[in-house]
Amino acid sequence: MSQSETATPFKLTVTEPEMWQRVVQVEIESSHFESEYGKNLRKARKTHARPGFRKGKVPMAMVEVDLGGNVRMDTLEDIVPMAYQAALEEHKFHPVNDPVLKDLKMDEGEPVKLALEVEVRPQIEPRDYNGLPLTIRKAELKDGAVDEALEHLRSSRAPWETVERIAAKGDRVKIDIVPLGEDGEPDESRRTEGYQIELGDPNNFEAFDTAIIGAAVDADVQATISYPEDHPSEPLRGQSMIYSMTIRSITAKVLPELDDAFAAKIQDGQTLLELRAALREELQVEAERRVEHENREEIVDLLIARNTVDLPPSMVQDYVDGTVEEMTQRSKMYGRVPSDQEIAAYREGARPEAERTMKAMFILEAIRDAEKIDVTAEDIEARIEEVAAVNGWPLEQYREYVKKNKEIDRLAHELAEKRTFEFLTSRAKHQAFGAGDK
Repeated sequence: MSQSETATPFKLTVTEPEMWQRVVQVEIESSHFESEYGKNLRKARKTHARPGFRKGKVPMAMVEVDLGGNVRMDTLEDIVPMAYQAALEEHKFHPVNDPVLKDLKMDEGEPVKLALEVEVRPQIEPRDYNGLPLTIRKAELKDGAVDEALEHLRSSRAPWETVERIAAKGDRVKIDIVPLGEDGEPDESRRTEGYQIELGDPNNFEAFDTAIIGAAVDADVQATISYPEDHPSEPLRGQSMIYSMTIRSITAKVLPELDDAFAAKIQDGQTLLELRAALREELQVEAERRVEHENREEIVDLLIARNTVDLPPSMVQDYVDGTVEEMTQRSKMYGRVPSDQEIAAYREGARPEAERTMKAMFILEAIRDAEKIDVTAEDIEARIEEVAAVNGWPLEQYREYVKKNKEIDRLAHELAEKRTFEFLTSRAKHQAFGAGDK
């Protein structure tokens, strides 16, 4: 607890019930409050009217009867922010939300007393961040990685062509589909024609794949679907439906030959050997990024285990709300509105990661402050030049984009975070993988 009396008309006491909370006890001198109240009352009188009196000529006693209560609260609303600002300047805490007024006492002839509760950024003294036992990892490509990437590229460039054979896994099949009613007859009002399904897609109902694979064009097949209790469509939850399907067409990918001609289609003038070399380079960069990510995640886990961080509840809530909003928007993009139960489950599942992310943020910031890890304007300019060069963008255009879109803060944060992880890695005690690690 700390207390200070300044030249202001306030007595301020700031307590810290939690790492993330401050309570400002405010006492406003009676003479000061009454003086400000009198000023506001006289100002209110200028526009106040009563039957039998002209506007601005109502006696002060009557003005006080009519408006006194509201004016007193307006006066309080004028003074409290000044008291709060004085507490901020003297006690140097950093709020993350607006203060909540509590325990207001406005007894006649007595100082006005109240409390302001506010959540703050926790102040952390980082500890035990030197000599972290960090696992040694190598960015190595697995055997056959280039061949696998080449096959994936080949498949992604393969055209779909109609085939005259029975349907197989991986084919795209166009079907007419209609559910059967309770009487076993097709419900024609719910018929869908030309519906396309890719056999083997993990999002398919297995019964559809089972019924269609092995069938030829014009064949009629049936599938029974048992819908789960949590299915997005409420009328279908827990229901079983029989669907009748007619195969209308079957298309399959026709894989191109792996030769120089294929490589040239990816990049003009490129040979297959050059394509393989380019893929290897891309995969190596990806492997290095993966190792860097794994190292960072391990560092974060070690730091959180060694440093206690009590998070402001409102910050965690805001973070979770943001992730829920992103999930909802993504679902709507795909034409689906998540249910209240799905949102509640997602919210609960998102909380642990939100807490982990925010704890890491506060600890890393505290380490940067303790070790004076800074990012200068020259550093940011060098990063702008690097990004433009790597991506082949005109430097001046990218520099203008960064300024217009307020990307400087993001670049500065990325650089500061990168340097912090590099510092922690340089101070770590690296150790080899244990038995069974990969």
